[in-house]
Amino acid sequence: MNELLQRWLMLTLPLRMLGLLTLSLGLFALTWIVLLRPQQQMREAQARQLEQMRQQQQQRLQQLASLPAIDVLQSAISLLQQPTKDAGTQQMLERIVAARGNQLEAWHPDSQPQQLQLRLAWPQFLPLFSELASTRLPVPQRFQLQAEQGVLNTQLWLESDDAE
Repeated sequence: MNELLQRWLMLTLPLRMLGLLTLSLGLFALTWIVLLRPQQQMREAQARQLEQMRQQQQQRLQQLASLPAIDVLQSAISLLQQPTKDAGTQQMLERIVAARGNQLEAWHPDSQPQQLQLRLAWPQFLPLFSELASTRLPVPQRFQLQAEQGVLNTQLWLESDDAE
């Protein structure tokens, strides 16, 4: 090592300066390769990932903008939840009543709640409920059954859910 130092000291000043410059450039290159290059690569990877996240966010915002507003959806939901009494429901109910003509005792469609009185055999009682369920009217929550000579005297009150 001493011998190498003595040879370096014997060089002329410009050659010594060139040697120091070469040594410092070599150390700089080694430092860049060992320390700085991995950090630069990691930063580039993070920048790519950030750009992908921005694009995804932009796509989500576009999808969100294409959806209807919350107040529009809430008004549509409230319209769907309101009980509707349209002509189709009345016609269906009247068809059910007409189909049970010989069993019909009384039918009061104009009263509130609507009242239906039938004389049914037990096997005919359960299908009546499934037929009523096919209308938009609710299945009767209030009904009265009385057994009379092998038949059921059935009274049904067809009231909407909001009736008290």
